[in-house]
Amino acid sequence: MPCRINQSTASYLRPLRWGLGVWVTVLTCAATVVVTQAHAATTPPAEEKTTLTPEWQAVAQAVTQWGAQAYPDAPAILLSDINNRVQPNACTSDLVVDTPFGQSSNVRVRCASPAWQLFVTTNFQATTTPQPAAANGDVKQEKPAPLWVVPSQHLTRGTRIVPGMLQLVPGNARVPSGSLITSLERTVGAELVRDAPAGKPLRRHDLRAAVLVKRGAMVKLSIGGNKGFEISVRVLAQENAHMGEQVKLKHPESGRIITGKVVGLNTVVAL
Repeated sequence: MPCRINQSTASYLRPLRWGLGVWVTVLTCAATVVVTQAHAATTPPAEEKTTLTPEWQAVAQAVTQWGAQAYPDAPAILLSDINNRVQPNACTSDLVVDTPFGQSSNVRVRCASPAWQLFVTTNFQATTTPQPAAANGDVKQEKPAPLWVVPSQHLTRGTRIVPGMLQLVPGNARVPSGSLITSLERTVGAELVRDAPAGKPLRRHDLRAAVLVKRGAMVKLSIGGNKGFEISVRVLAQENAHMGEQVKLKHPESGRIITGKVVGLNTVVAL
């Protein structure tokens, strides 16, 4: 702040040159400048207001919408810090938000057209893993529990499985079930190779195909069942056979060789 000297003071100080009056005037001006600077230093500057560009507004909205889907029970997720030196380009496609590092406080925002991505920080730190969203926006449904085949009663080794011995029960989706039996159709006519406690899931190596027709045994052969009539005769098995296999049979009187398919214990249908 300039300090002026009036005419009377100037005429008085002129003969003194650098006398006492000049020094008093100089000290007075210096004190005024110091007080002025101190007042300016103590006066708080006006608060700067940050105005988001339309591009940053789109990013902030995408992050908030992602938070509402990923953490529906949490407060709204907002951007906590914006670097004004980084200005994203206007995106003509939908913005995609994800957490490649598994941290909800550090998310990635991507644009497909034009292609760009940036990382932003949020005001929310998740304590649980977000539920993945399906492509249509709905929450992805959990995979249904698998069905396991278990004995309805304790079965001993060598038992041939017949309907009613086994049943289907819901299993645990977290337990690997690659070797477990999940269909009753695969058990009919099978034979246990070890004891099976009631309620314990059966594995493939617990069963083996049972020999339902043995060589030299008399078996029942059904003929014409699919033609509206059925004739049953007793024939002699020429070989061993399992469920569903073809077997050669011999008529005991005529000696004719007939081929049939095993459908049960000592039970065959003509082909």
